[in-house]
Amino acid sequence: MKITDIKATPVALPMEAPLRHSAAVHPGRCIRTILQVYTDEGIVGVGELEDVLHDAQLNILRPLLYGRDPFDLEQLRILVIGTGHLLLQGQNLPRNRLYAGLEIALMDIQAKMLGRPLHKLLGGKLRDEIPMSAYLFYRYESSTHPAVTTPEEMVGHARDLVARHGFRTLKVKGGVFPPDHEIATMQKLRGAFGPEYQLRLDPNNVWALGTAIRAGHRLREVDLEYLEDPTWGIDGMAEVAQRTGIPLATNMCVVTFEQIPPAVAKRAVDVILSDPWYWGGPWGVKHLAMICQTFKIGLGMHSGLETGVGLAAMLHIAATLPNLVYAVDAHYHHLTEDLIVGGKMEYRDGALRVPDGPGLGVEVDEKRLQEAARRYELEGGLGFPLDPKRPDWYQKFPMW
Repeated sequence: MKITDIKATPVALPMEAPLRHSAAVHPGRCIRTILQVYTDEGIVGVGELEDVLHDAQLNILRPLLYGRDPFDLEQLRILVIGTGHLLLQGQNLPRNRLYAGLEIALMDIQAKMLGRPLHKLLGGKLRDEIPMSAYLFYRYESSTHPAVTTPEEMVGHARDLVARHGFRTLKVKGGVFPPDHEIATMQKLRGAFGPEYQLRLDPNNVWALGTAIRAGHRLREVDLEYLEDPTWGIDGMAEVAQRTGIPLATNMCVVTFEQIPPAVAKRAVDVILSDPWYWGGPWGVKHLAMICQTFKIGLGMHSGLETGVGLAAMLHIAATLPNLVYAVDAHYHHLTEDLIVGGKMEYRDGALRVPDGPGLGVEVDEKRLQEAARRYELEGGLGFPLDPKRPDWYQKFPMW
């Protein structure tokens, strides 16, 4: 089997409402790139990138893939990651993340050729369903959904999601309001949902070290499952861990394999959040899982606002990780539609079922893909702007 072509389609999917975070706001749409890799045997593999792949980048990537065997992952990894001039074209799309989206598509081809689900190529699934977290955001109102600003409104938002989807883990994206406001939100959630629910808070590293220590002590009474990236850097995280004793997770200070040794040596984190794109593809996450198991570090999974294609890849990977004991993050419940055949996957009792069809087990609906592509052409160029409702706001570091 040989690769004959690759197609990249930037897409935009609508969301319920604009989601607020420490670096401004997601403006009510999910922006991704869908990859389709074609072969001489008629099998088409589908992958997803977390950013936009421009034509100039695609034109450099295409000749690297022509005639290659889609099973030669290591060779293709070297070709893609070793081609540094890709970074000089268009936006800054890191090479390991570009390869990650490609690896998903290549493994989709491999599994389709074998007539088996993708998880079989990663060792086979250990679970049929993956528990997911309710990813809670402060958000602005939309034409169909109310704003979420106060602690009480966040509790109402969480109750709605739990009633609709059955979540048992609630994660709040912080770094939007001063720490006291967000601590009050976590206190209200704990009071509303009781000890049987897991709670997480992610301030997105915008607290100063002293603020993070003070907040960490106050949050001990909330009994968080973990506090994610309260301050910046391995040294800062290590200090918070030592001074508060609260479990810390990260998706910001440990995002490469080179950052793991100092984090382990300084006991900076208790949980590393994996991500198929940050860690270089499905096999990169498998390697990370083994390292976490070796050093007795917890393993979770981060979300970057995926379509059903990327989410299917996450589910296959998660199903094969024996030490994944934390509910997986996903923005998926914020999307109002998807581009896969059959529409959005359905949550049941707070979990998503691992697809069992060949490859990823999901197929791109070409009509929906083209609609999402047209939406990107109309809206995607706006990117992720600064907060339109606070035109004088700018990001500071630290913010508090």
